[in-house]
Amino acid sequence: MYRLSQSLTDAFSRRFSRTVREDYRQDEAYASTPQGRFWLVIAIISLLVMPLLLPQYPMFVATQILVAALAGLGLHLLVGGAGQISLGQAAFVGIGAYTSSHLTGDLAPLGILAGGLIAALIGIVLGIPSLRIKGAYLAIATLAFQFLADYIFKRWTDFTGGVAGRKLPAEGTFLGLPLADDRVVFYLGLVFAIPMFFYAKRLLSTRAGRAWFAVRDNDLSAQLSGVDLVRSKLTAFALSAFYGGIAGGILMHLIGAVTPENFVLSFSIQYLAIVIVGGAGTVLGAVLGAFFIVLIPETLSVIAGAFGPQYVAQLSAWRSVAFGVLILLFLILEPRGLVGLWGRIRDYFRTWPLPY
Repeated sequence: MYRLSQSLTDAFSRRFSRTVREDYRQDEAYASTPQGRFWLVIAIISLLVMPLLLPQYPMFVATQILVAALAGLGLHLLVGGAGQISLGQAAFVGIGAYTSSHLTGDLAPLGILAGGLIAALIGIVLGIPSLRIKGAYLAIATLAFQFLADYIFKRWTDFTGGVAGRKLPAEGTFLGLPLADDRVVFYLGLVFAIPMFFYAKRLLSTRAGRAWFAVRDNDLSAQLSGVDLVRSKLTAFALSAFYGGIAGGILMHLIGAVTPENFVLSFSIQYLAIVIVGGAGTVLGAVLGAFFIVLIPETLSVIAGAFGPQYVAQLSAWRSVAFGVLILLFLILEPRGLVGLWGRIRDYFRTWPLPY
C-alpha cells in the first residue's frame, strides 16, 4: 500500500513539476513543455493546411480573424503590457491599408511592410503625449488623433481617394498565386502573423516586457527602479501601431477596396473590445478575443439568414445591441476574459482528479 501511495505521489509530482519555470530563459521560451511544443506544431500545421481544405467564404472569415487578432494584439501590447490606453488603433489600421494600396502586384508584401513601418513612425509621435499625461487624458488625446486621421482620410484624395475610398489598382500575386483568392491572402497574412505572434510572446517575457509591466503598475516606481519611461512608452506605441498597420495592409488585400468608414471610431472600440474580452496582457487573449469579436456577428448573420433575408436586415439594426449585451454579460461573469476562462478549464484537467 505504501509503495502504491509513493508511486502515485511521484507520478503527480512529475506531472505538475513540468509546469514550474526555474529561470527566465524557460519563461521566455515559446513552449516550455513537451505538450506545449506538440500543440504549437499542431496549430501551425493546421493553419497551413486549412486553406487547402476550406472553401472561399470560411477562409474570408478566417482572414478577418487574423486581421482582428493582429490589430488586437497591438493593443494588447500597449494596454495590457505597458498600461497605456488608446482609442486610435483603427487609424493605424487605415494608415497601413492606404499605404499598402500604393505598392501592389508583386510588391504586395513590401506594401504591407511599408504600411506597418509608416504606422509605427506615426505611433511614436502619438506616444509623445503619454510622457506627460495618462489615464483619461491620454484616452482623449488618442481619441483626438482618431478624429484627425478620419478627417485626413476624407480630405487627402491623392493618397486615400477621399470619401469615395481607394481600390487596389492591380491584382497582385503571392508566390505566383493571385491575391484575388482569399486563401492566398490568408497565406500572405500568415507570413506576417506567425513571426509577429512569436515575437510578441517572447517580448512580454523579456526584460523589455517586464519593464512595460512595471510602467503599467506604477510608472514612478518603475522610473526610480531604473526603467527608461521615454523608451518604454514610445516603443509600446510604435509596436502597437506597427501591428495595426500590418493588419490594415492585409485587410486591404482581403477586401480589395476601403473607404474612411472602414476605420472610424467604432472599429477602434472593437479592437479595444478584443483586449477586454480576450484578456489583457496575453498573446492568447488577442487570438481568443478576435475569434469572439468576428465569429459572433458572423454566426448571428448565418442564423438569421436561415430564416429569411428579412431577418438579416433586422439583425443589422440589432446586432450591435446584442453584441454589446454579450460583452457586458461576459465581463460580469468572467472579468479576466477568455484567457481566465481557458486557464480555469486547463487547470481543472491538469490537476484532475484532485479537487483543487
